Amino acid sequence: MALNDDGGCAVDWSWLAGETIKRVHNTLEAVTITFESGLEWTIQARLWKGAPFLSFAPHEPPPR
Repeated sequence: MALNDDGGCAVDWSWLAGETIKRVHNTLEAVTITFESGLEWTIQARLWKGAPFLSFAPHEPPPR
């Protein structure tokens, strides 16, 4: 995926629309959001080539 004008990746998060948050858990390394549907979404702050960025798992729609 190519970088956008802001130096980041363009991601379509529309697949999260309609999800209801059931639980949020955070540690020093990550925030994990669990939705009522059972989907878990983990967000982490990381470094890439010495620059900070956010990592998302999953970063694209999971199979339903």
